Amino acid sequence: MVVLAGIKPVIALVGRCGLERLAEVLRARGEAVAVLPGADVPALRILDPELVYADPFDAHWATPLGTGALAGRATEPAAALAGPAAILDVLGTFSLVVRGVRLPPVGAFGLEGAPPPALAAVFAAAQALTRAHRTIDVAGLWARHGILDDAVRFGPGHGEAEVGPLGESRLGAGNAADVEADAVLAWLAARRGRAFKALVVDLDNTLVYGEIADPEFSSRNPAWCERGTTPVGDAEAAWWRAPRGLHEAIRVCRGRGLALALCTRNERAFVGRHLRIRDDRGPWGDVLRDGLLDIANFDVVEAGFGPKSAACLRVAERLGVHPESVVFLDDSEVEREEVRVNGGGVRVLGGPVEAFRETLLTGAGFFPWTRTAVVALRPDSWRSRAAVVDAAEAGEAALEAFLLDLEIVVELRLAAEGDEERVVELLARTHQLRLTGVGVVAPGARVYVASCRDRLAEHGLVAVAWFVGEGRERRLVELAVSCRVLPHRIAASVLAACLAREPRAAVSRVDTGRNGASVGVIEEARGGVARWVRVAWEIRAGDGA
Repeated sequence: MVVLAGIKPVIALVGRCGLERLAEVLRARGEAVAVLPGADVPALRILDPELVYADPFDAHWATPLGTGALAGRATEPAAALAGPAAILDVLGTFSLVVRGVRLPPVGAFGLEGAPPPALAAVFAAAQALTRAHRTIDVAGLWARHGILDDAVRFGPGHGEAEVGPLGESRLGAGNAADVEADAVLAWLAARRGRAFKALVVDLDNTLVYGEIADPEFSSRNPAWCERGTTPVGDAEAAWWRAPRGLHEAIRVCRGRGLALALCTRNERAFVGRHLRIRDDRGPWGDVLRDGLLDIANFDVVEAGFGPKSAACLRVAERLGVHPESVVFLDDSEVEREEVRVNGGGVRVLGGPVEAFRETLLTGAGFFPWTRTAVVALRPDSWRSRAAVVDAAEAGEAALEAFLLDLEIVVELRLAAEGDEERVVELLARTHQLRLTGVGVVAPGARVYVASCRDRLAEHGLVAVAWFVGEGRERRLVELAVSCRVLPHRIAASVLAACLAREPRAAVSRVDTGRNGASVGVIEEARGGVARWVRVAWEIRAGDGA
């Protein structure tokens, strides 16, 4: 183990393949780093690093797979993955990022041609094993920077420049390790700072080529066309002529849980007609819909001719997020500057549109950090929330009618094994809908959790409440509800359902200075479950009364 004397390491690198080289780069950038050749759990417990970057699939695991394949036999996935799975279970208790695993290229471990099917199955299983964790695809990072597998000694993971026959380096000094270090530091920055929650994207000359109102729009952007018109060219050609890279990066951000908003100086109805991917274009039409964005992919659409800073602030308000959690993408420097000056802290990306992709995929703040990556991010929740906020603008009667039509279902049950991570996250991240602000569940407490869904979204586990004491001393300690469902007005229904199970429990509210949204929740709960909420209890064996 290598540790900087007297300095607690910020980053622990766990594994063997090329991590010393990566450590050199990170130290040169001012980070305190420790390298542990394996899952040295006692050392990790003592060091308690801010971030663990691990390679559980190093040569000590992969070599037997290769030699088995050479000998005409393939290691069974369960046996081959036992070691890495155990390591990941341990490392998962820390803030963990994993080096992504992929099938070795031809020539690795002496492989010639396609690898044996069983070996491919092992690596597919290994990839599945890492999906519950944050991952960095080293080979993919290098490829985006023009670094090929065969230009690096021993292939991806090492970052050591290949030396030519005359001793010359085939890479710039430290190039591959620098690229990997950028990705590691982006995760560290995400953990330390505010994660972005919404992406506001300009349309003309950003999301599409040219302007959507231009008569030549369809010929320049054949992926999109108005229903009732004849598509320009076939769907396959449309795919290759689209700005696929930016669209893919935006979809990746969407998958990480960011809300998407479209901001354009065009009429809403006009954009709705023209920014559509037809559903009658055959197999390549399916590819277009799966890979490119149209108006249906955006949670919020701000169309009109006012300042874009005002549009960004309306997006933040409709989604219930701070303006500093919003990122704005636009090709126009004039529009960017206007948002910088008047946007209330909205982050504005600079540089050419072509650079946006790299920033979205690897930039700090674009990796929403939760306590673990196992908690599923649910981007459709944003769309549901925005729809409810829009309905509220029409008045109380219109809002209640919309909520009734939304078909909201709240599923309540006693907390079980596996819920702890989400409960901890809720208590760390919710502030508005809290009754008391207590952040730690007391030992022996009776804990209830609630999941929510409606016809627009699956919101996941959104609320937790717990009770302590017996008899007259029985009381509700805390109710915490995610702000994602704040406008759905389910908090009082969750509380009412819990109190129906705990009829003798006392309940009170403590002003924390940040929980103004919970004013009146107790009184509302005494009226029972709201008309627009259906509560379903899930009873599990051993739950008791």
